[in-house]
Amino acid sequence: MILDDTHAAVPQPPSAPHSALAAAPDSLIQALRPDASYAQLALAADELLALTRRGLAGDSEAYAQYQSILLDLHLPADPASEPTRRWLASQVYRVEDEFAPALPDFQPVPVEQFRAAIDAEIESRTRVRHPMSQYLFQGQPSERDVRFFLEHHWIRSYNFYSLLAELAFRFEDIRDASVFYRNLYGEAGAETPDRSHPALLSHLMTHFEIPLRIDFAALHPLEKAYLNNRIRCVRHTDVAWGLSLLYAVESVSCVNHLRIYELLQRMGVPEGPSEFHRLHGTQDEIDTEEMWELIAKYAQSETFQRTFMQSLARHFDINRAYFDLLWRQMQGPSFH
Repeated sequence: MILDDTHAAVPQPPSAPHSALAAAPDSLIQALRPDASYAQLALAADELLALTRRGLAGDSEAYAQYQSILLDLHLPADPASEPTRRWLASQVYRVEDEFAPALPDFQPVPVEQFRAAIDAEIESRTRVRHPMSQYLFQGQPSERDVRFFLEHHWIRSYNFYSLLAELAFRFEDIRDASVFYRNLYGEAGAETPDRSHPALLSHLMTHFEIPLRIDFAALHPLEKAYLNNRIRCVRHTDVAWGLSLLYAVESVSCVNHLRIYELLQRMGVPEGPSEFHRLHGTQDEIDTEEMWELIAKYAQSETFQRTFMQSLARHFDINRAYFDLLWRQMQGPSFH
């Protein structure tokens, strides 16, 4: 993927022969054809949901396959199949709901105490405490280690704006949706598109010679699960899933980006490529406060509180497994 000097393009997904659907059950391939019948669609859904249940019940091969298929359903593709892809993905979400964390010790609390409970959970499980983060931000990482971290940081971060847009659509009241539209306005560079956040971050990738094009099919299943969960949460019809996910991300954004910026400064990276992290190390607190006001509006409901905390628990379980994977790969002999 080649960028011009002013605009960052979203990396395109791999072509069909390299996608997960190339090895998907034939029923699913047939269901995505423009002339697919209802019977073909129903068969594909039944087989995909059975695969999902096996994966979530502990079958590692089924888990890897369903995460690969789900990511392919999430990625931009033929517009004609978009409605079918979204519907199939939504059915997978319903199965995943069945496996949501049980939270046996959950107790609803008054709204004014709910934020303290959320922030305590985030503080106890934040990735800042992960050994890989401690090594990168407090140790002496090699440039190769930093490049590896930033490569996966690009995969996680380049299209964050799309998560905001998806969640905004879940709210009927424009006053609620506006919380994300204001955030999205900043992500898009406000009145200056060449300063959009993907464009700024792409400059850092270019500095480290990290390809902007992402081969999604080649990603590890745990990384696919991380990406899928983000999309799932913001597309879910219950906004508690999306609000929890984005609050967890935004509430620690400043400290995470500030530490990356400080790491880049220690490495002597110029200000231009570092600007994305300099900005995010100072400006995300306003977005967090606005989001909390929206969360508080819904947190009168015990059901909302439980789902919010289930989403938070799932996010951190997936996040931990994903970061453990990256840390193992960074330490592995094949990497060095």
